[in-house]
Amino acid sequence: MGKDAAGERISRKQQAEITRRKVAETALLLFSEKGYDRVAVDDICREAGVSKGTFYVYFKSKDQVLVEEFLDLDRFYLDSLKEIGEIESSVERLMALGRYSLRHLSGLGKDYLKAAFSSQISPGRGPSPVASRARASYKVTLRLVREAQKRGELRSDLSSEEIALALVRSIRGIVFEWCLLDGRFDLEQEGESLLKILTDGLRPPEKEPDPGHEPSRKRRD
Repeated sequence: MGKDAAGERISRKQQAEITRRKVAETALLLFSEKGYDRVAVDDICREAGVSKGTFYVYFKSKDQVLVEEFLDLDRFYLDSLKEIGEIESSVERLMALGRYSLRHLSGLGKDYLKAAFSSQISPGRGPSPVASRARASYKVTLRLVREAQKRGELRSDLSSEEIALALVRSIRGIVFEWCLLDGRFDLEQEGESLLKILTDGLRPPEKEPDPGHEPSRKRRD
């Protein structure tokens, strides 16, 4: 057992998590300051004060540091469900979830997100886990879409899978554009506007009155 900064005893598991977080945070800081491509594993180890062997105990590569941090957004999605649970409308819950995720991504910063995207689309790389439908970000969105369809808040002529995928891709797309434009617009505000356009367009069409049907008139004596 080791001790933390306050002198309290901590388990090996806790110590391992502290070391892992230190390595990850050091890597992300260096990526932000120097750029992903200009940072080597040796640089991360030197700044974090750990050996190269220790680095590889926790991460297979510097790329994995980025991916795991990005995938950590899934825990954020699951935690957000508790916060939006009291919102009555399923569509409004979808909007709230979108706002929270955009706020979280904006907080990570454009430099981190640029590095994350860059690492995932490099030549020769296969499908990225960032876009996997097994992620909580997709599953939570799908769950809320299904609820909205059952309640008649979203159209039913499209599958819940199609709608959920469109919403998830719209968020990923505007985050990518935010990076392309070097963060020169309000990600949360513009993202929310995009989601509203999409969800408004996905609402069921209002039933038009039958042109051949005349409203009944009261009989006069």
